Amino acid sequence: MRNMTYPIWATAILLYLLFLGWHENWHGPLTQDEIEKFSSHINASETLSPDQQQALTDFMRSDNGGEFFMVNFGTYFRGQIAEPGSGKMMSAAAVLDKYFRPFMGKALRRGSYPALSGNMLGGYIEAWGTSANPGWTGVGIIRYRSRRDLLHMVMDTDVSDSHIFKKAALSATLATPVGIRFGALLSPRLWFALLLLALAALAQIMVLSRKGKT
Repeated sequence: MRNMTYPIWATAILLYLLFLGWHENWHGPLTQDEIEKFSSHINASETLSPDQQQALTDFMRSDNGGEFFMVNFGTYFRGQIAEPGSGKMMSAAAVLDKYFRPFMGKALRRGSYPALSGNMLGGYIEAWGTSANPGWTGVGIIRYRSRRDLLHMVMDTDVSDSHIFKKAALSATLATPVGIRFGALLSPRLWFALLLLALAALAQIMVLSRKGKT
């Protein structure tokens, strides 16, 4: 009877291994050759300022091979705006979606995904030594599997071509990478394992109950 449930648990284990293969960085930190290749592309970019180029270069050189989270703040243009290319009038959120959807499609294939998204509920509650609030309307946090994956996204021509929609939709934006030291939210490593465990246990109960009735 026990042999009947082995395929259930073998399938659950296989699915989790496949998940880890997608979710984790198995290639370690950036190599020197990769840093030089990415640096050449970054330094040739006409869309990044010298400060942004230097920030990305420093970010590469300090790579530890681990995941990180990109915190994005944005301010939508108000009212209807013209969609780049067609000139069709639509909301800024709809224009931004034309950048976000293809971007996230490519990010998901690289083990990266939205970790949090929300609307701003008010202005700065506490702030000093910083610029005035430009009127942030929303914040989004993207989990990246590795710095390598982010840099591949930066070099992707489809992503860079669709960046025009982001610029058209946002009057101000800010993005900065963060490494998590502590967090109370469950990582997909844990909740996906718990989900598979629950499904496998349920499947086992169903198989054994049917066997008991025969």
